[in-house]
Amino acid sequence: MSIGISEGGIGVIEGMIRFSLRIEFEVFMIVVNSATMRALALLICCATIQGQTAADQAAIWKSRGLTAASSGDIQGAVENFEKACQIFPNDEDVCYLFARALFTLGYYRKAGAALEIAIKLASKKTREKTERAMALNFVALDQPEEAERHFLKAVRAHPNSDRQGADSRVDYGAFLTRQGRAQEAAPLLERVLKDSPEPPRASAELGRALLHLGRTAEAAVRLEKAVRLDPNSAEHRLLLGKAYLQLGRVAEGERELRLGQEGWLRKTMAPQR
Repeated sequence: MSIGISEGGIGVIEGMIRFSLRIEFEVFMIVVNSATMRALALLICCATIQGQTAADQAAIWKSRGLTAASSGDIQGAVENFEKACQIFPNDEDVCYLFARALFTLGYYRKAGAALEIAIKLASKKTREKTERAMALNFVALDQPEEAERHFLKAVRAHPNSDRQGADSRVDYGAFLTRQGRAQEAAPLLERVLKDSPEPPRASAELGRALLHLGRTAEAAVRLEKAVRLDPNSAEHRLLLGKAYLQLGRVAEGERELRLGQEGWLRKTMAPQR
């Protein structure tokens, strides 16, 4: 039975479908509005998907995962990244993204399994962020020995990293302070700030470590800088308020504590996307 479409027309449809696979196929199908054309489009679509490489299919799921994550749909991101990771686990980025989405939802053991794959594939430029992610995952699992092992690997990888993500040395310094090892944390965080004096979190974590060491005046200087660089951080203001109170600067301390508490409430009560 003839359906009245030339081979050239079929080629056009196939080209459109191949393009549509990189966006939402359902949107494309709205355009193909005749029954015959829709049936043909679906047949060509199925054949096209079968003909794609694993890398091509994984790229589509990865793209959808990034779109979901950017809109706040972390569960949707997990589902799409998981498919991408399963289809093409040799992509060093996609299993890392899958793990980070799982981490955000609190699925730490599943995240660890995905990160093991990502670490095996990591290049010199991406090893720091991958080892850092594994370290933070072990922190969440309350396994400090394993966390420190991966923090040290991340810190060693720092000189070769692409420097696009968070500095693992800051996270390691924060970890050391919380483990009661502020004496080790302070010089590490001072080196970070010597390399780059601007990161507000590094200043804040150094201020926290100095507070633990009883070096309150120095801590206040670091925390004041952190607040100047990031005035919307409730945590920085709360730490600064604590330092001011210890220095006997009661009015300033109470002001910073009030601003910090207000900022914390705004953050915790903000509607989730």
